[in-house]
Amino acid sequence: MFRITLILLASSWIFPIFANSEDGWVKVKEKDGVVVYEKEIGDRTAFRGVAILEGTPEKLVGILHNTERWRYWIEDLDEGRELERISPFHAVYYQAIDTLFPASNRDLVFESVITREADSSILIKMRSIEHPLAPETVGVRAALLYTSYKIEPLPENRMKVVFENLSDPGGRLPNFLVDWASKSYPISLIQGLQKEMMESAQKKASLPE
Repeated sequence: MFRITLILLASSWIFPIFANSEDGWVKVKEKDGVVVYEKEIGDRTAFRGVAILEGTPEKLVGILHNTERWRYWIEDLDEGRELERISPFHAVYYQAIDTLFPASNRDLVFESVITREADSSILIKMRSIEHPLAPETVGVRAALLYTSYKIEPLPENRMKVVFENLSDPGGRLPNFLVDWASKSYPISLIQGLQKEMMESAQKKASLPE
């Protein structure tokens, strides 16, 4: 979601490939409390960001799904809206992003599903889908192959957040841009979320029992 960063964002669940395994993840960067890892999945690179944030899972989930404030933390967002609310914990969204010249603008249509795990953590899973209310693409329709946020509550109003992404930007992008984004995006994303945690305009979301 995001100039070069959405450029990394893509149509099938692949959780068994890497979501439940620590094998193959390589630490590539650490900055401002965010640790970034990479993992090769076929001919693509998945990335992960891990950090401890202040605040509650309810507010973080609210931030992730509050389309009215996406523009405050998603870089170069041209448009973002909810296409369909399927249930309290399942919705479909659209985002359009202004990307760097000479790359074409990107957009994506994706669903987000919120569940509570056996260990009481909250898991948000996102993937690209087709939807009848989706507009025509603004340039290239990128796709989320897999995005997840695992949110583990900690004492003293803190939480551990693990963000993972594997994507196909569509079209061609220089390798150095993709490499830069994969290492920098988890940091800028988590920093943006932490900033939004301080905003009174952001409301708490209901969570699954």
